[in-house]
Amino acid sequence: MTENKSYKLYDSLEFFWKKKIWFIIIPIIVAILGFLGSMLIPKDGDYVGKSTVFTGSVKLEALTNPEHIMTMYGKHFTGKTEVFVPTRSYIKTETYGNNKEEVTKELTQFNDQLLGALMAQNNRIIEGTEKYAKAQAERIETLKTTIEAYKMALANTDNVTININYSMLLSSAEMDLTNALATEQRVRNDILVFEHPALANVYVVKTKSYGLEGTIAGFIFGILLTLFILSLWKYILEARGSKRA
Repeated sequence: MTENKSYKLYDSLEFFWKKKIWFIIIPIIVAILGFLGSMLIPKDGDYVGKSTVFTGSVKLEALTNPEHIMTMYGKHFTGKTEVFVPTRSYIKTETYGNNKEEVTKELTQFNDQLLGALMAQNNRIIEGTEKYAKAQAERIETLKTTIEAYKMALANTDNVTININYSMLLSSAEMDLTNALATEQRVRNDILVFEHPALANVYVVKTKSYGLEGTIAGFIFGILLTLFILSLWKYILEARGSKRA
């Protein structure tokens, strides 16, 4: 008695091998469709310009708020443009257009205006800080002169009451001098470590095309589709054969 065995996997592989040409035809057709479909994906422009501006130590809200920045310095943009502040020290800009020269010109104008405003605020802060440091230096010289005068007065009097008064004034002046020296040093250190605004980077490139991704995705989907179609084809043939039997 002969035992009937079912080799479904082998039968399927054999059927697929006989129809192997479809593993070339269908995936290629679907890959082409994927490529053509990727060309239909809407783009904001043929070119994209990106720039990053470092704000340095300038933290003025008006110069680091995206909406205010666009209102003040981005009205000239003709394509889709977005300004965002990922951190408080960087301002990133992304703008689109169909002409590389136009995108470059608009982005350059924007960066120049923004940097101009940042540098103006930067200079005001530096000037104000330097003025304060100068005032502290003048105060220090005045205190030094006052202290010397108090010391001289103490050396030239034997009056106990006057000595006590001058001693108190001398102690207060010396304390003021210590504080003024510390303040001047701190302010001058602030000037030394003050970070100035700068253009971190800027570039204009063609916008990304998804043709390759669409082709690869279409080819993979085409293989899966071929497996499905051939499996369904084989099932229909077997079902017809079973009914005829």
